[in-house]
Amino acid sequence: MNLEQNILGSIISGYEDLGDAANILTSAMFEKPAHQAIFSACLKLYDQGKTIDLIAVNAALQGNDIYQKAGGAGYLAEVAQTIGGRLCEHALVLKERFVTRKALEMAKNINRAYTDQQPLDDILGLINNSNDEINGLLIDKNKSLPASDVMMQCMEQLEARTARAKNGDHLGIPTGLTKLDQLTNGWKGNQLIVLAARPGQGKTQLAIHFALTAAAHSFSCIFFSLEMTSTALMDRALISMSKVSSEDYRAGKLTQAAWDKITQAGSHIQQMPITINDASLQTVRKIRTECLLLKRTQRLDMVIIDYLQLIEPEDRHQIREQQVAIMTRALKLLAKELGVPVILLCQLNREAENNQGKRPSLANLRESGAIEQDADLVLLLLRPEAYGIKTIDIGEQIGVSTAGLGLLDIAKQRDGATGPILFISNKQFSEIKDYQP
Repeated sequence: MNLEQNILGSIISGYEDLGDAANILTSAMFEKPAHQAIFSACLKLYDQGKTIDLIAVNAALQGNDIYQKAGGAGYLAEVAQTIGGRLCEHALVLKERFVTRKALEMAKNINRAYTDQQPLDDILGLINNSNDEINGLLIDKNKSLPASDVMMQCMEQLEARTARAKNGDHLGIPTGLTKLDQLTNGWKGNQLIVLAARPGQGKTQLAIHFALTAAAHSFSCIFFSLEMTSTALMDRALISMSKVSSEDYRAGKLTQAAWDKITQAGSHIQQMPITINDASLQTVRKIRTECLLLKRTQRLDMVIIDYLQLIEPEDRHQIREQQVAIMTRALKLLAKELGVPVILLCQLNREAENNQGKRPSLANLRESGAIEQDADLVLLLLRPEAYGIKTIDIGEQIGVSTAGLGLLDIAKQRDGATGPILFISNKQFSEIKDYQP
């Protein structure tokens, strides 16, 4: 208890100011109940702008049974004589001890849940909640910074971006589409990116293209496939990279040349830092657990989830709009926690097909306005050819042929421009590349 007495003695005696330590400590971090009461009284006086001394603290603790049982004014005078100095340093040590105690307590609770044979989801929830609580304790309470410090950080980041640009490096993770890279500077950390379309428009294939492009530039990616099996997803990746006919691939009618291309593509994909998870009945909690494990044990630069409407809600009793809002908010927080982009595929509602030219809008995001609110970037995908549309007008480009054409509309970008991006694909929509007028 000498450490606790040193801290309280330094404060009560006036030897050191409580200010900095107030941003580190809470009363719960003191192990002895009487010390918790004394620190609470000191903190209350500090918040009120009053002087903290022996008389003021004793007066504030009148009527406190725990304080009186510990010795009251006599004990407080004894504590006030214990002056160790280095208040902030001691405060950090005390906080570390408290976090250690909490971690051990949480570990016992997790072990108890396992012993009691509680459901796996409940145990995983307990682990995640414990992890969140510990992380919360490790974060400083006071994150305010003077403008001069923030400006220095901005200038350092700007210098780093300028250096990368001069070297021809991407500022973010490359998307594989030149104009999309130009408008977004690539996928960036902390972003929740929504890729939305009606069924059959090629969301999954475009997401595979994004994953392969990132992996080709040595960025690791995990792909959560809630609809397709991992082998079906890999079939598409092989067809895309080998550029063989998807019809011949699926029919097993392959020439030796085609086999050679597939073998070469397969060997290349095997070396790529891509992880596929095709587990059914995924929840955001399970996705988060898998991502955190991968981040800690290996490396993780990007997350792709296919798709939002197939994620299981944690609470089935809530209305669907609330469920979706909770999920998108949790995925946005996951992007910030991991410091990586999270690409979330999403279905648009049927009303998108009633729009002029079938072009979707943000109003067509299905089930919740929270999707638009939480997303940093919203991409709306349309393949006009799939609706029998022969030509479309894009800005000043009139009568653009829709043969193999893909339209990716940046409908929202929190820190950048919006507008349409054209790309081209082959007949099977397995090869995606830049559009050339």
